[in-house]
Amino acid sequence: MSEVINIVGRGARDGAKLFRDWFSELSKTAELGNPAAYVFVMGSMAEILRVFDLPMVFPEINSLQTAVRHVSSDYLNEAEDYGYSPDICGYVKADVAMQLRGGEHPMGRIPKPSIAVLTNACNTYLKWGEIWERMYGIPMFTIDVPATRQAGNPSQIGSNQFEREKKYIIAQLEELIELCEKITGITFDIDKLREVMENVNKMTISFKRMLELNRSKPSLFNALTDGTIYLGVANTFRGTIEGVKYFQNLVEELEYMSENGIGTLTDEK
Repeated sequence: MSEVINIVGRGARDGAKLFRDWFSELSKTAELGNPAAYVFVMGSMAEILRVFDLPMVFPEINSLQTAVRHVSSDYLNEAEDYGYSPDICGYVKADVAMQLRGGEHPMGRIPKPSIAVLTNACNTYLKWGEIWERMYGIPMFTIDVPATRQAGNPSQIGSNQFEREKKYIIAQLEELIELCEKITGITFDIDKLREVMENVNKMTISFKRMLELNRSKPSLFNALTDGTIYLGVANTFRGTIEGVKYFQNLVEELEYMSENGIGTLTDEK
């Protein structure tokens, strides 16, 4: 029985602790006035930013947490009172109110950005980044990914078009590295990047195994509640030893549940 208690639910408990630790580190960064990067869950460029020890702020996650903590309406109303339309994305408005409050957040204090890094994967990202650009006078670096320009017609790996697009994106990443060097005063270290990439690959292997295991009957985790925690850790701790350990432990937990017929519901239909 004690083994069940220690293993089942561990992913949720450890994930919650990692989130608290993450917000605590962001609060320290804010208090010290150190540089931070604002990024998004789609294309965060975490692998590069970690080489420069830049703390990453995920505004989407911060905004989601205001809803989880049942205080989002206060933030949304403040942004609308400031002049933002009710039609605008709630994530954006919650973040705007956060900035107007000097980074005040129910989980801690959010540092001001020194750089915003985004992709063209979402039009909202572009306009959202421009808000920080105006507020703080920071550089907004947008990775332009050609494959997202034409729906249903991506270039094929190995084709001439793919090679041209790859060179185009590599050139942008090299520009991002130069900008990060300028902001942080840290010289790019390819060996450190390799370490981060190795951790990313280990996390990805565990994440894929996690998804495979959830094909079990009964299902091992709730994609909305538990899955949100897993995705949050996958983003905020991407490329870290903590992230690797978390997902390896999670796979162990899910394998135990699968082998013992334990599911997220007691009576799955």
